[in-house]
Formats: sequence, C-alpha cells, structure tokens
Amino acid sequence: MRTIRNRRGTEKPIEIFVALFVILAVALVMLKLFQGQITQEQKQLSDVQQAQKASDMLDSVTLNCKSLCTQASNNGCSLQSLATLCLASSDQVLQTGEYLDLDHNNMMNFNTKSFGGVGACEDKIYCFNGLIDQCCNQKITPTNCESILENFWKSEGLGCPEPQTTMFNNYLSHGACTPSGTEAPLAWWNLMPAFTCS
Repeated sequence: MRTIRNRRGTEKPIEIFVALFVILAVALVMLKLFQGQITQEQKQLSDVQQAQKASDMLDSVTLNCKSLCTQASNNGCSLQSLATLCLASSDQVLQTGEYLDLDHNNMMNFNTKSFGGVGACEDKIYCFNGLIDQCCNQKITPTNCESILENFWKSEGLGCPEPQTTMFNNYLSHGACTPSGTEAPLAWWNLMPAFTCS
C-alpha cells in the first residue's frame, strides 16, 4: 500500500506539470495567431494611410492647376498666364522629396498607366500631364503647352530656335527617373515635336 500511495503522490505533480505545459503551449499558439492578426491589420492600416496621403497630395497638385487656370481666365487668357499654367508642376506644391505615388507602389518611378499611356516621372508631374484637361477653351496637353510656350517666348523677344530650346530645357525638367527600353518613347518629352521657327 505504501508503494501505491507513493506512485500516486509522484504522479500528481507530473500531471500538473503536463497540464501546465499544454496550457502554456496553447497560450503561445494563441499569442502567435493574435500577433499575426495585429501585424496584418497594421499593414492594412498603413496601406490605407499611404493611399489617403497619395490621394491628398494629388488633390493638392490638381487644385493648384485649377487655380492657375482660373487666374489665366481672369487675366483674359493671356499667353503669360497660360505659359505659367504649362510650367506648373507637382514639385511646386509638394515638399522636397515627396512625389505623387500614382501607382501606389511606395516607389518613385516612371509611370505610364496614369496618363493614358503617356509616361511621366512621379516626382515631376505637370498640369499638362492630365491633371487638367483644358483651360481658356484650349486643351492642356504637352504638345499644346509646347506651342503656348513657343508663342510666349517669341512674344518676349526670344530668338528662334536655340534660345527657345534652351528655355524648354531649363524650365521643363523631366524629373529624377530615367525611362529605358520600350518605356522611353512613351515619355511625354519624347512625344513632343521639336520647336519650329515661323
């Protein structure tokens, strides 16, 4: 009888230890699942915040373009006002280092999807890149803006063609990205005709 009692006495702590081990293992599994769920929800929240920030930035840049169009209309659609609109870009509105993440990939890159197949660098989006369709009954496109700028610079007495080409290169930067391969011909600056003298 003593032997039986001793076995029962030693089995009880083992049963308690096994039970505690099982409870601990279950608790660790539950904690792991809970952490995974929190991490997933944090990522979703971060993605939503990033998308909202990108949308707000795009709205700010678009609003600037619309404001410049209103100013041009109020100035009788003068060449100077339209030229100012054509030279307006996202980097004049956004802070240094910011860019319009139009494809929501958290990278500044060359984007062809947001402008009907015409490519632009996300750090340098101009009003004529599709942020505004028309102003003063004129389409605001890269080609039309080139014509507006050409006429404005001629009216300012800038000779043709070299000073205008210099002005174009000085005032219409392409941005920090460099498209290559099949993307390069889609860049807005490669789709514009060369300046002409008339």
